Amino acid sequence: MEKTELLKIIEKLLKPDVALDFLLDLPEEHLETLVGCIRDRINQLSNKV
Repeated sequence: MEKTELLKIIEKLLKPDVALDFLLDLPEEHLETLVGCIRDRINQLSNKV
């Protein structure tokens, strides 16, 4: 997946008030890892409710 697509996913999940364009400096594999971690954490939190 391209970096810009990964950034869009991260922004959709986090809904930040600030620009996250600096994440495009990371290698694509790191962005993929970050997306996976965020999704896992959101799933953990939603399972607790």
